[in-house]
Amino acid sequence: ADRMPEYGPLSALKAWLGESPPRAVLASHFVTDGAIVAGGFRVIATPGHSPGHTSYFLEELGVLFAGDALAICSGRVACMSRFLTDDLVEARESMLRCLTLAVRAICPGHRRPLVADVAQQRRARLDALRRGARWPLFV
Repeated sequence: ADRMPEYGPLSALKAWLGESPPRAVLASHFVTDGAIVAGGFRVIATPGHSPGHTSYFLEELGVLFAGDALAICSGRVACMSRFLTDDLVEARESMLRCLTLAVRAICPGHRRPLVADVAQQRRARLDALRRGARWPLFV
């Protein structure tokens, strides 16, 4: 499974082959949307990819740790694969929420962070979402 790609049609095989945790992890404590944790990270509720998904925004530096709420592919903001998204309606709302933040860098759960042309890439994805662009089957 280590040789499976992080993108494309075979990426879902990683989860199916046991690369995902087989059971839920117990929380040591719970966070709420909007709370400030760990010295300055704002909790952003971003369900959709999975129930209860959260992202974290370090407002002081303008860095969004998006987890799987956003994907970065070839230097562009993208949607996570439809194949790997639990609720597309919630995921779209979570993406809109993330993309309206004044971020200067986006750190996704997979692949490299987006640090160049961030404002332009945010606007492009926002425009696509607002136009009702179809959700991609694969990323």
